[in-house]
Amino acid sequence: MRNSNGDDSLCFYKILFDPEIEELRIPSDFVKHVTKEATEITFLVGPCGKYWNIELKLNKGGMFMHGGWKNFRMEQHFEGGELLVFNYDGKMTFHVRIFDKNGLER
Repeated sequence: MRNSNGDDSLCFYKILFDPEIEELRIPSDFVKHVTKEATEITFLVGPCGKYWNIELKLNKGGMFMHGGWKNFRMEQHFEGGELLVFNYDGKMTFHVRIFDKNGLER
């Protein structure tokens, strides 16, 4: 779960099969790394460096990127089949790398 960039951030990936998904589930084994502060306010940083405020929702089904996720998703113009890599700084920010179906990073 550590990334290969040589820093200490944690990462996970998701393949986005449904581009209209209303919330994104964080892998259950990853949730233990998310700080309490991040459950109150979290940021996604997209490939262009823009920040989006995201709410994390925790319920019996797991932890989800919920509020703000839809805005991020819409601005990224997902078509389905993209690979998203989330690098978590261990505090409140997820940096997102997006790879298209052709395997190239946006």
